[in-house]
Amino acid sequence: MLTMNSDDKGTYYIKTQQEIELVKKQLQKLKPNSQTSSFLQNQYNQLSDQLKTLEDKLSNVNQAFYDQLISNFDNTVQKLPNVNDRNLQPQFYTHTQNNMYQQSVQLPFIDQFLNVRTLPQVSVEPLGKSTLKPKGLHSVKSSIQFSRKFQSKKQSQQQLPKVDDLTLYKKGITELINQGTIKKQDINSLLNPNNIAFRNQQANFFEYSDQFGSKIVQIESQSFQNIYKTDLKKDSVQKNTQSQGNIQVKDNKVNFNEKKMSIQNKSKQKYVDAKEATSLSKEHERPITEQLQNLSTQQEYMIYVKNGLLQTDQLQYIQFQNRYYENWSKIEPILISLQKIAQSTSVKECRILGSKVQKLSQEFDRSQVFTMSELIQCFENWEELQKILKVPTLLYKSKDGKIMAATKISALFRGFKARKNYQRLKVMVEKVIIIQRSIRVSLFRKKVQKQIIKNNNLMLERFKNRQNVFKEEWPYLKLQQRFEIHLNSFSFEEIKRLSMDKFSQRQNTQITRIFNLQDPLVHIIYIAPYDLPSELIDYFYKILNLGDISDCKNRLYFVWPENHNIFNNHIGLSQLLYYSPRALKRIKSLIRGQSAYIVPGVCSNDDIKISDILNIPIFSGIPQLHQYYSTKSGCKVLFDELQLPQPPTIRNIYDEKELINSLSVLIIKNPNINTWIIKVDDEQQGRGIAWLEVQKMIKNLQPLEINQLAQLLTKKIKKKLHYAFPHLYGGYHEFIMCIVNRGGIIEGSPLSRLSQIHSISYNFKVEPDGDVSILGSYEKIKTNDIQTIASFSPQSFLKINQEIVCNQIAQKLYSKGLIGYFTIDTIGYQLDNNKQGFQVIGLDCFLNQYSSASIYFDFLMRGKLNISTGNYYVEDTNRQSNVRYSVYCPTIMNEGLDVLQYKTFFQLCRLESISFNLEKKIGSTFILVDSLQSGVISLMTVGINSPQVIKYMIDAIGFIQKNVGRGTESIQINTRSDKINMMSIHQKLKTMLKKLEGSEYQIQNSQYL
Repeated sequence: MLTMNSDDKGTYYIKTQQEIELVKKQLQKLKPNSQTSSFLQNQYNQLSDQLKTLEDKLSNVNQAFYDQLISNFDNTVQKLPNVNDRNLQPQFYTHTQNNMYQQSVQLPFIDQFLNVRTLPQVSVEPLGKSTLKPKGLHSVKSSIQFSRKFQSKKQSQQQLPKVDDLTLYKKGITELINQGTIKKQDINSLLNPNNIAFRNQQANFFEYSDQFGSKIVQIESQSFQNIYKTDLKKDSVQKNTQSQGNIQVKDNKVNFNEKKMSIQNKSKQKYVDAKEATSLSKEHERPITEQLQNLSTQQEYMIYVKNGLLQTDQLQYIQFQNRYYENWSKIEPILISLQKIAQSTSVKECRILGSKVQKLSQEFDRSQVFTMSELIQCFENWEELQKILKVPTLLYKSKDGKIMAATKISALFRGFKARKNYQRLKVMVEKVIIIQRSIRVSLFRKKVQKQIIKNNNLMLERFKNRQNVFKEEWPYLKLQQRFEIHLNSFSFEEIKRLSMDKFSQRQNTQITRIFNLQDPLVHIIYIAPYDLPSELIDYFYKILNLGDISDCKNRLYFVWPENHNIFNNHIGLSQLLYYSPRALKRIKSLIRGQSAYIVPGVCSNDDIKISDILNIPIFSGIPQLHQYYSTKSGCKVLFDELQLPQPPTIRNIYDEKELINSLSVLIIKNPNINTWIIKVDDEQQGRGIAWLEVQKMIKNLQPLEINQLAQLLTKKIKKKLHYAFPHLYGGYHEFIMCIVNRGGIIEGSPLSRLSQIHSISYNFKVEPDGDVSILGSYEKIKTNDIQTIASFSPQSFLKINQEIVCNQIAQKLYSKGLIGYFTIDTIGYQLDNNKQGFQVIGLDCFLNQYSSASIYFDFLMRGKLNISTGNYYVEDTNRQSNVRYSVYCPTIMNEGLDVLQYKTFFQLCRLESISFNLEKKIGSTFILVDSLQSGVISLMTVGINSPQVIKYMIDAIGFIQKNVGRGTESIQINTRSDKINMMSIHQKLKTMLKKLEGSEYQIQNSQYL
């Protein structure tokens, strides 16, 4: 099957698209008009549709191909390849700078040694036509043949097996060749690769008598031939008569190398010109004995270079060649490089020192590159050559000077063009790399996003399946032993969590959930946001033991994330648990083989992830639905469907101009309402509330139109708007930005004075099978008529049947797939005709801290709740009045608590009579949410009437102020915190007590206090 590479595919796709465009243009010319028959029109439409379909398919294939290509990191250009520009590394005869002697020179290799040694790899870069060709290569064809030849040679030598000496000795070369173990063309691999095994030359034969005392040395040249018979013993005797010689020959035998040298010279015929022949004849007229004596004494070989050519027929050259015959493969490339240096100068005659060449050859390596300074020092007159090489004008006065100059000019121009193109290519590649990286990051991000969405969808499907099974099995599950994993996480938006003071301690205020142990079938695993002190755990175990739960240690387990210290303090508990594998592993071990489910706080996707890890259901619906119906705008949709009484409202406001226009419309339509409340969509406990009083801003509304009123509101609303938490927002602009980002509503107040309105809440539970359990009711205690600081339970203002209201809303929630704990926020007020008004304003689709406190209250009282009226009655009492009321304050903050220890704190409580009477079931009880050093504590007081329970709360707060300080630290506006001063709580309770003072309070006070 024919395969195509990436470039061919891309070219094919592009050409196909271009051809389709041409077809479309041609087809457009054939577009039918009104006079064309219907048949042709149908054919034209079919062709157009088919062509469009083909174009779409090709576009999708092309997009997928490019995505795959750009995602493959290895097949895309990441950096520009290294380019070895010859002009950037000039030859020894072309450099014109003063530091040319530090440049590198690559030594050439001689043809007769190519069969013995492998050449270095030839680098032919694709930049330029002829700039980067290796030496000796003059065409593309020859360069390819050259590289293939030595590549195949190198591969064949690498594939030759290694033959040890023992095998070679036993079998021999002939048998190894016949067996195919080695190749007959090259058996040098059996020997030392640094030496030549065989030389292809004429064999020399010697006479038997030549091995004795006398020696015939024959030197031949083209111009003359002289044969000298020399007796070394006689020469040594005649030495005294000669004034020129000072050398004594000690041996009468001539060195074998000299004999070999003479025979070799005899077999070689050198051809030189007439001038050279004359100089050579004059040189050889000297007696050979004198020459040999000088050579043996000086131990220096002078190699002559005349007119840029090595004088290879000179005696010293032959002597030097035979002396270092074994190392000649390293010496000869150096000599050729020196010959090229001589050719590049105008010097006609120079001498090379053989000792320096031999010394330089010892450092020779196949990849070695000698510098110009190292090579030029091999000349005897190297200082003169150095001066010549420093002058550019003298470099081109040699025989081939014009050709060298033209070559240099051409090389410099080609180098300039190559470098210019290289710089352009380098800039282009850098930009391409940036584009590739950006596209690759974008594609990787999209791929990850798709994978995350896919994983989340699969996780959501598994969650829905578990929830369906949970609903089906709930009637049987609630009658069996089961584990409840209480995970109270405030999974709000981060900007909201950052502004919540003592965030971790607030999450732990629902530690009262552990008192669900009064159900004997329930085992509880309570997830705390931090490691709880042992004194705090023992404190709750003692309370449970006092409530006749003797086996509480076997049914209650405290677990906290081990990585809570690593993350910030505003991280939600569900997210902390998800990133704490040890805590999850412990929970798995506790619930292994048992029925279990999670009871969340503010449910989020993190709870679904934990549910998926533990493979257990959640006592909740889909988190997004819970969050939506918990907002101010979302619950209004539910109340509209149920047609419950509501104040005049406009919801889903996300713009300042829209806010002004909506407020203007509401004021015109409802002139009797004086106070308008603006609420941020997803806030609770009065955090995102501001209000506006119309009468203080506009005295007469009758002559005003909507546009005029909107202009007036735009001017005055910034100064006339009041905030429930002034220090939580920096002013009007920050409050409006919260509404723009998170949404908001406008709601009318039924009465002019907010203090005359009672905020009442009802909490209930919707089980997975649809059963509804009423948990109780409470009235919110507020400072500045907006900030919620405590709750009074049960509420006693509204005389309505709370069971009907709760069931009606619960059935609607269950039909939308919501289960769990819910709280309905309502307002009650007294009308002029002594009738009560009732309106629904909010909904919490989670177990809040006041609803959780009702579990603790029920554990202490062990009584019964009247579902219709909401009153709570104790069973075992001798009193006439068996109704119990409670006041719960979830967070009392005082930095002075850190000076007390647990033991000291409770001893002071006994001395001040701050305690709870188990028999009468009245008094005060502290709920520890953390060590006292955190400065946060919760408090609940229980009494038989409203004044008594408020008096208990005032006394308990006064006790804390007396022993640890009044907690009067100021709250700065720029802190952006919702902290409430303890003095504000104390003052509000005193104000409430004054309103309730009377004869009934005096009797109860004298009897019980």
